[in-house]
Amino acid sequence: MWKGLVMAACLLGCGVAQGQLSRDRTTPEPATPAARSFHDKKYGVAFQVPAGWNFTQKDGEVSTFHLDARSAGSKARLRAVATIGFNPYPMTTFTGALFYFSVRPHTTAAGCAREAGGPRKSPLNEIGIGGVSFTHGHDESGGGVCVEARDEVYTAEMHGACYRFDLAMNSFCSEMSGSREMRADERANILGRMEGILNSVRFDKR
Repeated sequence: MWKGLVMAACLLGCGVAQGQLSRDRTTPEPATPAARSFHDKKYGVAFQVPAGWNFTQKDGEVSTFHLDARSAGSKARLRAVATIGFNPYPMTTFTGALFYFSVRPHTTAAGCAREAGGPRKSPLNEIGIGGVSFTHGHDESGGGVCVEARDEVYTAEMHGACYRFDLAMNSFCSEMSGSREMRADERANILGRMEGILNSVRFDKR
């Protein structure tokens, strides 16, 4: 009898210990990316990547540049991309925000400006970035029912090359998903975060 009681107590105790051990061995939360500075010495471009954003200079690692930047020429090369590392609106259709910097060598000012209009040839305007005048246009695409990709495009010809920034925002159609479409103020908030990076852009003096 006593032997049975001891075994039962041991099993209960072991169960508690194992349960405690499993709680202690929970997977740690991934570290939040720290703010960082980017400087492309070859093309003389610098900007600030905010905390919570992932950063890479390799295409295909966190995004596919030519799918998001539809009007970029085939010879345009990604130099850097920052992507938001969290979802501020998890109950919505928002899936990502991407800030691209790319360069297409050997171009003309007119050809570079045309890229900003996108495939839809949107209206263009001029905007100053880091003391340089850029052509600004807009592109968007989707499945016909909703807009799934929005891209604010900024281009400028400098030193015989087309310098380009893309502020891309991606989402999905809410049909049958249970998620709600993003509101205009939420889209404006995400765009404002990317514009904060754009406002930090600086160019080396040459």
